[in-house]
Amino acid sequence: MSGLEGADAPAPNYSRIDDDRFMDFINGNSTQLTVDLNMNIDLHLPLSQYPTPLPPAVNSAASSKSSPFNLDDPNSPYIQKERRDLQCRLIRIFFDAITSKKTDLVTKLITGGFVSPDVPNEYGLTPLLAAVEAGDGAMVCALLNLGADVNAFGTPFKRSSSSSSSKRKKEKVDNKPPADARTPLMAASAAGNLALAKLLFRDFHANDALIAGDGQLALRLAADNGHREIVDLLPSRRGGEFRRWKTHHAVATRRIKKAGQAIVTFCVYCVWDIPKAILWSLPKHLVVLPSVRLAKWLWKNKHQFGPWCKKQMKKMPERTKRAVQAAGRAAKALKHAPKGMARFAKALAKRMWWIIRGILRAMKVMCLWIWESLRKVGLATGFMFMKLVSAMHTAGMAVLSFFRNITLKDVGNGILVALGALFVDLPRAVFSGMGAFGKASYKALVHMLGFNCLSDGGVAPDRMQDNNTFKQISVLMVFHSVDG
Repeated sequence: MSGLEGADAPAPNYSRIDDDRFMDFINGNSTQLTVDLNMNIDLHLPLSQYPTPLPPAVNSAASSKSSPFNLDDPNSPYIQKERRDLQCRLIRIFFDAITSKKTDLVTKLITGGFVSPDVPNEYGLTPLLAAVEAGDGAMVCALLNLGADVNAFGTPFKRSSSSSSSKRKKEKVDNKPPADARTPLMAASAAGNLALAKLLFRDFHANDALIAGDGQLALRLAADNGHREIVDLLPSRRGGEFRRWKTHHAVATRRIKKAGQAIVTFCVYCVWDIPKAILWSLPKHLVVLPSVRLAKWLWKNKHQFGPWCKKQMKKMPERTKRAVQAAGRAAKALKHAPKGMARFAKALAKRMWWIIRGILRAMKVMCLWIWESLRKVGLATGFMFMKLVSAMHTAGMAVLSFFRNITLKDVGNGILVALGALFVDLPRAVFSGMGAFGKASYKALVHMLGFNCLSDGGVAPDRMQDNNTFKQISVLMVFHSVDG
């Protein structure tokens, strides 16, 4: 059918019956997508990318009921809109099969040449990433065996569902992956799915060294979420520090950039726009261009200049007479005001000169301030950089000098000193402490009991009488207790 009017042709109103027809087309039971319109639409299979939005003019022309459309023209607006709707539905069925764990349907869609194993959905979610987020190991193996890229970046479902629609559309139009795009291994590590992480890393050799747009690695995502088993599984990696810093300070960076642009705009206005207006624009439009137009007008009307001069010469005596009379009257009128006029002219000239000089001085001050600020900032930055380099150089040279001066003899002496401290000095200190403890205990007993033993085992003569007295008192106390 061709040349049908939009008002006469039936509008595409898809229902459950149409979904069944679409599934019949996928299963190979039908060769036409919309039997009611009797048209065969080329879907450009297999689909490897999500279809881009149609221009507004094509959408309006396809939805208009007053404009004619040709069903046999593959580039007509109506066919383009139908093609995109069917492509979007096919990709939606593919991802629904992945999340519903229908491995047979997913395999049929890929092997039948309908979709690519890496085709993303509307939000940038890849099939393999969707299978990892669903936790379906069988689906992951099936997609990888069918040719899916194990290291492909995609937008996680949580991010794609929480992002604003305008931001997602801008990202899709710019063809830029979002900053927090993830690989399947990153998604499995962040979710703590050890089985899928082992499957991707060991069996399918996923690259764990890939760095996301925000500087994240699979190892860091696992560590941040507390998944120790995955941290032990993956090797140690470093990288992405600047990207993480940039993502973390994105708001502050935007503010600094905006402030810098404002400062540059102000400086350009003071240094370039104002001097240009005073020195170029005003003289050009007030003196040069009027003079050029006057000269052109005089040259164009030069044939009238002779008669005009003759006419003016005839009128000159009368005008001279009137001018002399007017000058006489003006001289009489201005006889008493020459000093005032002179003072006014002088004051006006001084004021104009003061204004011009003030503008020039202000420009000079602004230029000096800008130059001094830039000079100080440059000097401070250079000084900071030099100090940092000097500190790093000093630390490096100290470490190198320390290790360079160490010899094998020094290492042996160090080991001998350590062994001597462990097996000689330590026991000596222990025994010395025990001897000191014995001496202190002996002195305490001497002070408490009041006797002192000589080195030969005898009793000191000066203490013998005190000891005998002590013994007598003890005996008397014993007898007194018995009598009682």
